[in-house]
Amino acid sequence: MPTLQEITLAHSQRLSEIYRTRDIRLAEAQSLRDVQLRALPTTVRAYQKYDDDLSVVREKQVATESKAEAARNAALLTAVERRTERFEDAQLARRAADTEAVAAKRRAEDAANRKYEAAIADLRDARDRQQAAQDAERARRVAIDQARHAHDKALAASQQAYRAAIDEALVAERRDSRDGERAYLEAITLGATAARGAKGFADQALAEALAKVPEAAEVTRSWRLQLATIASDTKQAEQEAFSRFRRDLESVKT
Repeated sequence: MPTLQEITLAHSQRLSEIYRTRDIRLAEAQSLRDVQLRALPTTVRAYQKYDDDLSVVREKQVATESKAEAARNAALLTAVERRTERFEDAQLARRAADTEAVAAKRRAEDAANRKYEAAIADLRDARDRQQAAQDAERARRVAIDQARHAHDKALAASQQAYRAAIDEALVAERRDSRDGERAYLEAITLGATAARGAKGFADQALAEALAKVPEAAEVTRSWRLQLATIASDTKQAEQEAFSRFRRDLESVKT
């Protein structure tokens, strides 16, 4: 006994086959109609104009797509170049900050050492030379430790700023690339819409021209009969498919 899921899937597949068959028959009928109409000597001029109109439509659409593609490539290239520049600026800024941190540490250490040396030189005037020497050494160590901590803090801040700049550059690149892609898709969509509209006008103009050709009336009538037959056959196949689907559902319930 098939399950509900299997019955539903089989029904969907039957409908898909029905519509696929309908589309094939419609395309064949359309193709046969065009072949027969083009074969008429009285429709040559109308179809020549129609083909010329479609050629212009295709050329304009290709030109639009080419421009959109070039604009997108330019936008992507610019985004990459800007990212590279931001990377280089971030690297230079980090190197400058690191260099300044090292220089500041050395200046602080030199100042501590000079102060220590001055204090040692003045020991002859101190009452307790040993205590004064210890105080001077302690002060030097404190100043050197402070210089080292300031150096480490400056390096950490430099690295953090560098990472933030890199992240910002990557976000900007993605944003610029996304904007370029969006502009490209919008241009392509507008071009396709314009092409469909132009083709619609060309189809209408062709239909009006063919309506003035008596020899084309019989071909058109035969084509419309084919369309009606295809529609009727499709509707009947749909009804049979849904009837079978209902029977299959009832069998599952019972």
